[in-house]
Amino acid sequence: MEHPLYVAFIWHMHQPDYRDPVTGLLRLPWVRLHAAKDYLHMAEVLSQYPDVHATVNFAPILVEQLMAYTSGRAEDYIMYLSRQTAWTEEERAYIRNLGFSAHRENMIRPHPPYWDLLQRHEAAPDDLDVFTDQEYRDILAWFQLAWTDPNRLQGDEALRRLVEKGRGFTIEDLAQIIDRHREMCAQVIPLYRKLADRGQIELTTSPYAHPILPLLIDTTHAQRATPGLPVPEPPFRAPEDALAHLQMAQEKHERVFGHHPAGLWPSEGAVSQEAVEQIAAAGFRWLASDEAILGRCLGRWFERDLQEAVTTPDLLYQPYIVMIDNQPGPAIIFRDHALSDRIGFTYQHIPGEQAAEDLIVRLQIIRRRLPDSRPHLVPIILDGENCWEGYEHNGDIFLHSLYRRLSESQDLRAVTVSEYLEMNPPHNALARVTTGSWINGDLTTWMGDPEHIRAWSLLRDTRAFLVDYEASHPDLPADARERAWQSIYAAEGSDWFWWYSQRNTSDQDALFDELFRNHLANVYRALDQPTPESLMEPIVARGKRLDQIRVQHRYLTPKLQADPDPTREWREALHVQAMASSGAMQQAGHGLRAMRVAYDADHVYIRLETIEPLQALRLEVRIRGKEGHEHRIVWTPGSEAALLGEQRLHTALGDRILEMAIPLSAVGVRLGDRLQVQGCAMHDDRETNRVPTHHPLELTLTPLEETPDQQAP
Repeated sequence: MEHPLYVAFIWHMHQPDYRDPVTGLLRLPWVRLHAAKDYLHMAEVLSQYPDVHATVNFAPILVEQLMAYTSGRAEDYIMYLSRQTAWTEEERAYIRNLGFSAHRENMIRPHPPYWDLLQRHEAAPDDLDVFTDQEYRDILAWFQLAWTDPNRLQGDEALRRLVEKGRGFTIEDLAQIIDRHREMCAQVIPLYRKLADRGQIELTTSPYAHPILPLLIDTTHAQRATPGLPVPEPPFRAPEDALAHLQMAQEKHERVFGHHPAGLWPSEGAVSQEAVEQIAAAGFRWLASDEAILGRCLGRWFERDLQEAVTTPDLLYQPYIVMIDNQPGPAIIFRDHALSDRIGFTYQHIPGEQAAEDLIVRLQIIRRRLPDSRPHLVPIILDGENCWEGYEHNGDIFLHSLYRRLSESQDLRAVTVSEYLEMNPPHNALARVTTGSWINGDLTTWMGDPEHIRAWSLLRDTRAFLVDYEASHPDLPADARERAWQSIYAAEGSDWFWWYSQRNTSDQDALFDELFRNHLANVYRALDQPTPESLMEPIVARGKRLDQIRVQHRYLTPKLQADPDPTREWREALHVQAMASSGAMQQAGHGLRAMRVAYDADHVYIRLETIEPLQALRLEVRIRGKEGHEHRIVWTPGSEAALLGEQRLHTALGDRILEMAIPLSAVGVRLGDRLQVQGCAMHDDRETNRVPTHHPLELTLTPLEETPDQQAP
């Protein structure tokens, strides 16, 4: 019997808790802006294709903020600034820093007045007086208009009039944009409920504040995937908090969406056997993670052929049962990492119709290679809001083309996860789930760097203080107890630790650091106790880390092929982003997007990722060795290779990717030395941006054993 190939899209919607625990003001506007541009749009497109079913995962902390906007209780800092007639120097710096955090080509260039403001901003990035008060208001207006679904900008008469106006926006104009955004926030939850009620989507959840469950249970568990990884001493251990986040997620989901969620996307796909046991105890029937986790469970990596198709598809494209105490536990599925990343990162660089056709062809190849003896499921799981600014027309063309092709296909069927499991229960079991996440199959994004250690230690000590205080004050008022624990749960969210990672940095590092420490300080405020000095000291300073020395855990020799989707070796490399806008996947809209750096015994490898096509930029990599001499590696448009002086380096070029291999001897360093690296983009002989922004990346070329990856089974 021939079966269609079942495809399960899981769109994960998540933003961190931007609410200041003291003032209630949302320090960043990304919940509102993604609602105006993405959350509502995704549902509106899907609703036009009733035969295409999907799973949509809403993190509870995002839902809370959405509902606060809907009720009028939430105000973000951009809304606050939009009501003012003039701004302080600090406020103008904030507007300049955030007001151009939009895709340069797709969201700024199409609007000439906004583009003109960007050019002036880039020409004088440190001169706050380059703009008049009226022009600062125009930046605020355009920033919020650009982060609105382009279909709304065209179809809403009031918004279309403002786009046509272009300049000289008034406070009333800004209020009108914000009112429209609130209206769109109010439509998000009802539309998703409607799609769920008619059976087209399955709504699922994540742990309440989006924590990394294995680390909440025991931070030493990070060493399972990465032996020797630094962790706090004593460890952070709070398995009861992991269960609390799961139970709160269930309760929040049931109140908002009207039903008990069957499925869970663990934050960042992070799992462990202990976490799965907690998930089962909370009543979830299925969960999902990444193919790297399944590979480690089975003792093998999933290899791909020249077409990037998995060579053992029968193992990956099926659900499994997780055994708990020799009894069947919840079902678990594992995402196809390559297909998911194609939507998240690769397809935005090609026309939408072509991208949709490519995905359909790849799914058909998978179907032809699978046996017909039983059905199979291909899980495609990714952030549902973060990639669309890079697509033409906000992803409209790609999504419509993809959903139309799926609707017409006889060989492919898009289903919800629960639909598939009801028709095809798992046949195979996993005796134990290994520990890791969807990023490199480990937990090093949230543990191991000096900033991680300090942040987890502060969280551990604050939580211990709360537990001890509760025990010694049995008459503690319920509202004080609730406020204190709410702050602990908020501080346990994954996003703070994501930004503390030395692989991830942005111009908002200091803001995220302040929010994290404010949540912990609020525990002491709730108990009317003095705040420790340790919570007053930044974990990161603006533009500079506590410890700029970066460490690599094994030799990495990435193959230079300039693929938009980084290979495994590049994903494990040190990763620095130029600037962040709305979260882990978001970037600024000009020059360099990010830089990745790796090394082996003979070379240092550098990958520059750009927003514009390479041919629009001149790129430099500036390297200093132990003697302090600066070496400049230069690539100019039209060149086939980057040059170090007159030496041509091994180079790979893509549309927006430049990769190079630099012999250690060519820059006067050897294993054991320290190296400083900084990327720079130039446009029309003018510097566009640097990565890192303020200080070079400094790493130690630690001699390492030439052994396979410790994570590899």
